[in-house]
Amino acid sequence: MMASERPFIIVSMAPRWLALWFSLASLSGLGCSDRPEPKTETETAELRARLETLEAKTAALTVERDEIQAKFDACSKCRTMNIQAFDAFGQSSAYPEATNDTITDAIALLDARIATRKPDEKLAIVLDIDETMLSNYPQLDGSDYCFERTAWNEWVDHGTPTAIHGAERLYAWAHDHEVALVFLTGRKEPQRAATERALRAAGFPDWAEVILRDPSENDMKAAEYKAGRRAKLEQQGYTIALTLGDQASDLDGGHSEKTLLMPNPFYQVL
Repeated sequence: MMASERPFIIVSMAPRWLALWFSLASLSGLGCSDRPEPKTETETAELRARLETLEAKTAALTVERDEIQAKFDACSKCRTMNIQAFDAFGQSSAYPEATNDTITDAIALLDARIATRKPDEKLAIVLDIDETMLSNYPQLDGSDYCFERTAWNEWVDHGTPTAIHGAERLYAWAHDHEVALVFLTGRKEPQRAATERALRAAGFPDWAEVILRDPSENDMKAAEYKAGRRAKLEQQGYTIALTLGDQASDLDGGHSEKTLLMPNPFYQVL
């Protein structure tokens, strides 16, 4: 290589060497005076613990999200099917006939029981309220047959349920035969005034008791709560000749001579 070419070679190579030098300086700390100090073992452990906690919360929220989505999808599917069925079914055909027939069966059972009544025996009928003695069909239809707590509470407070077809006959029979009427509902104690208003407005002004859940019973399953309340009625000296409700959970648990299920095509309470 000729000497006259060397300055050209040196100058053309200089930027590459400078770039390499600065890269090495950066790696060794010479090119960055404000880099963060390494974390201590304690700080690293704390960060790792926080990360594990957040990962666990994320996993739990993911599971909860998937469960809610599955319930929503199922509800949407069932709601669509229910709307189609109930629009055709309505309030004018098989359902009223079925409830009226059930009341006829209830009176027949009670007529037979009265025939063997002992002197001074305190006979009682325990009755669920919603879809057993009171029809909430306008609320059910307006909510597309899908339960939503706020809308339901609003209906309880201000709605106008009507008597189930045939229920007036059972009410009149009980009064004529001096059999105590006990309404036993899953509604909560703060809804007492609204519940008693609805019963009176529907044609049921008199009763022995109206029993609602008190706060200590809010976490109980329906069957456990209602069976426990029937047991307390027995302790008060009542003989429960018949329990009538629209859910299996209204009837389970004993403390009743006879039980009868009122038809309810709208919902199920566990």
